[in-house]
Amino acid sequence: MALCGLAVSAEPLRVSVYATAGDVVRYLKTEEGRTKTAAAMKGLGISRIFLEGRRGDEYVDPATLKEVRDWMTGHGFAVAGGIATVPGKSFGVKQNEGLSWLNWQSAKTQADVAGFFRENAPLFDELIVDDFYCTGDKSAESDRARGGRSWEQYRRDLLTGLIEPMILKPARAANPKVKLTLKYPQWYDRFDQFGYDPPRMSPNFDRIWVGTEVRNPETQRMGFAQPTMGYMNFRWLRSVSGEKVEGAWFDHIECTAQNFVDQAYESVLAGARELTFFHLGDVVDGHPGHALFLKAMPQLNELAEKVRGRQLSGVAYYKPAGSNADGNLWLMDYLAMLGVPVKPAAEYPFESRVVVLGVQAAADAGVAEKAARHRKQGAKIFATPAFAEKVKGDWTVLDVKTFTEQDYKDTGEWLLPPKKLAWMEKTQAEADAFRKPLLDGLKVRFSAPVRVALIDFGGSYCVSNFRNEAAAVVLNGKKMTLQANEVRWVGR
Repeated sequence: MALCGLAVSAEPLRVSVYATAGDVVRYLKTEEGRTKTAAAMKGLGISRIFLEGRRGDEYVDPATLKEVRDWMTGHGFAVAGGIATVPGKSFGVKQNEGLSWLNWQSAKTQADVAGFFRENAPLFDELIVDDFYCTGDKSAESDRARGGRSWEQYRRDLLTGLIEPMILKPARAANPKVKLTLKYPQWYDRFDQFGYDPPRMSPNFDRIWVGTEVRNPETQRMGFAQPTMGYMNFRWLRSVSGEKVEGAWFDHIECTAQNFVDQAYESVLAGARELTFFHLGDVVDGHPGHALFLKAMPQLNELAEKVRGRQLSGVAYYKPAGSNADGNLWLMDYLAMLGVPVKPAAEYPFESRVVVLGVQAAADAGVAEKAARHRKQGAKIFATPAFAEKVKGDWTVLDVKTFTEQDYKDTGEWLLPPKKLAWMEKTQAEADAFRKPLLDGLKVRFSAPVRVALIDFGGSYCVSNFRNEAAAVVLNGKKMTLQANEVRWVGR
């Protein structure tokens, strides 16, 4: 995306890369490989590398990690360590469900993961846990342990409870100064199903990284994720975990050059201070998105400076942590693609003038009373049909729905949007009519076709055109033509 209307930044973004254990072996074991890798990294402005010590059966011994670490630091790169907590033939115990995740109830899994932290913590000042700290296991062992709890509650309790004895204690016993970072995946509306519990997990870690790897929205393999998903994930996690949410992580998988750079822009708009590429192999081997990223990098720095410190405004979407999204899965992403300036909120957003209550908000037993009090203060409250079915009341219904759990069963998808929606085929007149009642409460006027997103920074705006052709836009009476894939800052 091209970016217009920003001043020069004096504080650039940090760019880093994650090297899987396989990458370390393939690219970094020889002097020749390291030299070639360092050149590729410098060519993309990468100043830090994460060296993964374990990914299932892929393993790098401490001596090799130390040798690579010292070479990298000697050549001007910052270095951290990492692990992908996935099963192997000799590492952990695989869950009995479809995805290649771990059975965390298993004593072997717990011992093997603790062993990693004892072995790797002395080597690095920081270790990051890649986004496989989750499970769908339903083995007899796990079933006995969950007692009368739901599978979702059991998984959240289990994984939260293991952080101290399995990660923090062995790591800090080996290196009292080590900093620990947890990376959450991009599938925020499924966290509660598979064990992620940000309010209880995040306080245990020094830093939080966020998956913004939405990839190509037109392909089935990685789900039909909209380009705004990473932004929503980052913003929602920051509403839960605060300023320790620092970095965004995205990859090259199935990405066109534009998809790759879209991920960077959405990460920066969300407030990321570091962009981490997954993975080193793609950096060394090359990708069409790299040239476009380099072209965009000065503008991304400018945008990062604009975003830093600004308060987000707009239409609040109330999503309490641990809430079920059945019927409204990924609704925030689609509202944004229809030009609604969505503000994710993990706590009831009394400060917002317009609020959407998706079915997620029904997880708050006091939501009806809060909404009634908020409405008396002049707020406009909209409820989806799925929410209104669960929480009875006199609601102004916003007639929208996205995906249900049945859609996942029908398609065999586990995590990401399981099919395309007709939303993206709305005419501009339909899109304008849809968003008008939501924006009236904000006193914002916006006319644009679908796939043009608007972010409200309290009177300044960022408009992103995700279309491959120019789009005519009117914002608060000002007519603009956004070029294909352009991002434009409007305001101070």
